[in-house]
Amino acid sequence: MIDFKKASFLLSAPKGAPLPPIGKAEIALFGRSNAGKSSFLNLLFGRKLAFSAKRPGKTEALNYYLLPDRTYLVDTPGYGYQGGGGRKDEEFSLLMEPYLRSGRIAGAILVLDIRRLLTSEDEDMLALLGESGIPIALAFRKADKARQEEKARARALASSLGLPFALTGLSQGAGEGRALVARLLSPPSK
Repeated sequence: MIDFKKASFLLSAPKGAPLPPIGKAEIALFGRSNAGKSSFLNLLFGRKLAFSAKRPGKTEALNYYLLPDRTYLVDTPGYGYQGGGGRKDEEFSLLMEPYLRSGRIAGAILVLDIRRLLTSEDEDMLALLGESGIPIALAFRKADKARQEEKARARALASSLGLPFALTGLSQGAGEGRALVARLLSPPSK
């Protein structure tokens, strides 16, 4: 069992910067800007370790967090934000495409705001991850603010895609989220 509470920040790697040595495994978090990737990490860690901003587009590098078992959790920049000084899609692609092709990623968690419908950008990311052969799971954030029909829609989406998922809120769902990471780290049964 991984002790998420003993996680530590390792490094921030902007475009072109060296990545850390390959660890036991690397689980990357993807999602739209302001979907709640950093908040999801903080929920897993049980404390504020990952920086989360109220304004979208603040994460501009691959932010590595080290778990005690040498697994990395990687907070990636969000996609889809184009406003006031935000990064453009080309900048996102320049950082993310080499990372996705690197062979480092053992699993990906696509973080989605449960109150929003799946966007074309979310569908593109799912397709890109699928084409890369990376195992995918879904983490629906802001479930504590969601109506029952939004939760049902999230469950139906995960079921239709055949993907494991977790419903998490500001302070709820840490166990579900940790189980999601553990599932991605477990080899598939035959």
